[in-house]
Amino acid sequence: MPRLRNVFGPKVSGVVLAGLAGLAGLARPAHAAPDVALSRVVIVGRAAPGAPWRSGATEARLGDAPELAVVLVAKERAGRRVRQVVIADDAVAPLVLDGRAVRAAARRGWGALPDAEVSWSTIEPHAWRDADKRDYHSNVSLERATFGRWQGYDPIAYFATEIAPWRAGEDARRLPARITPSDPEVRGTTELGTLRYQVQVRLRLGGEVRTFASPGVEATDRAGILPSVHRVTVRRDDTFLGYLTGYLLVPEVFGSGGAGKNHQTERYTGADCADVLVGAARAAGLRHVPYTSVAGLPRYAEVVAAATALDERGAPPAPIRGVRAGDLIRIDYGGALQGHTPRAWDHVAVLFEDRSDPQGPLRGGPDGQLDGFDLVIHMGHPRLVIEPLSEQSPSTVDVLRWRAVRAR
Repeated sequence: MPRLRNVFGPKVSGVVLAGLAGLAGLARPAHAAPDVALSRVVIVGRAAPGAPWRSGATEARLGDAPELAVVLVAKERAGRRVRQVVIADDAVAPLVLDGRAVRAAARRGWGALPDAEVSWSTIEPHAWRDADKRDYHSNVSLERATFGRWQGYDPIAYFATEIAPWRAGEDARRLPARITPSDPEVRGTTELGTLRYQVQVRLRLGGEVRTFASPGVEATDRAGILPSVHRVTVRRDDTFLGYLTGYLLVPEVFGSGGAGKNHQTERYTGADCADVLVGAARAAGLRHVPYTSVAGLPRYAEVVAAATALDERGAPPAPIRGVRAGDLIRIDYGGALQGHTPRAWDHVAVLFEDRSDPQGPLRGGPDGQLDGFDLVIHMGHPRLVIEPLSEQSPSTVDVLRWRAVRAR
């Protein structure tokens, strides 16, 4: 009978599986029965019903009904021949692992593991860097004399929350990929954003119970959680604003950094106010825009409205017209936050929804003007938030618009 051998490390060793050769339709004499060594536990996801199941991040749009499933990857040895096989439910098809389609001949069913049980957990970052929820993550100095000087990656801690307890059967091996954070401050406020998942598999074989898991809280590097921890990102749509909503729940990291695909924003591990906008723009098709500061944004955007002062209610001295959802709003704080940073511009937000005075003639509906009633989306403390522009007032603002943003 096929058996799992102690060749792939402590998490995946010493387990005996029965019946894989039969499930593969192989007719071999007993002495030729294949050895099967478990290599890893993998979460695969599909963005919508009918879409392929894939390892790597699951990215979907609101309403797509994304779903997750667990598969086991193993090495099967028959004589001198060694090949990779995948234990997966028949419904998890077509299946793509590490960018390659899994052929039918390389698939094995879960029937070989009749007592297998599965448990699912979410993996989330501690959005604040301290238990008192006062300090946000920062890779750079916040002291005025050295403001913005690189200090190194600020460690981000992660925690797991069980969301589906141990169960057996095909239904237990699949899970709706929902964006449901554990934090009561944000739970239920959005179906959008980014959340990560881990799955554990428990096997009862030969009187011994063994537990194996996909990567979880331990899988980190200096930039945060590794891509091997399965990420689910649900965005509103395929526009710049839509991709920006996919960054909801990603923690604030002032001075987020990294090169290429390892930039913290590209990996959805952390972002600051400017980088999160660049990350969303790049995802929406503006790949030539590099990660930059608030001051650097005008190199890639045109001016829609020049610098204008807003009072404490967010009202300008004269109407600011010609703006639209998706426009960038740079902010230089006034009032008690005057000189908030030693830079000309303190912050940047994006116009999310045009609104007006709920007591006015339009009863809160769009009026084509920028003021404190409009909703903006921006990197707050400690994560991306959607709130009225009045919350960022009094201030001086200007309005920019990306040049030639296009959808994928």
